[in-house]
Amino acid sequence: MNKIIANKRIDITADEYSLYEQISAGYPNGKDLFRGLFETDENGIITCLIPPKKKFSMEIVIFLQNIMVHQHLRLVYKEHNEAIKELNELKTEAKKLISSLKESSLDKKSK
Repeated sequence: MNKIIANKRIDITADEYSLYEQISAGYPNGKDLFRGLFETDENGIITCLIPPKKKFSMEIVIFLQNIMVHQHLRLVYKEHNEAIKELNELKTEAKKLISSLKESSLDKKSK
């Protein structure tokens, strides 16, 4: 799901967003500590982590690193699963074609 963090759209799970809320609540103006630390693309995927130039917390930096890694892993697994699905469909189709060819070959031999 897409949420807004530090005025940026970010693709984040409900559990990750809940953790963001908990981390933010642990600091005065906690949500402001996320500003300027990352860039996202049009899909809400973190593309760049920016070194902090102001007061920051390592907890927030590590949290953002984890979100970035998890986002990219989700993308890799999604692409992998789609490729496996496509390969299974092609394998099923190939088996049908092979069976059909074997049957037609047997029919020709029996005639």
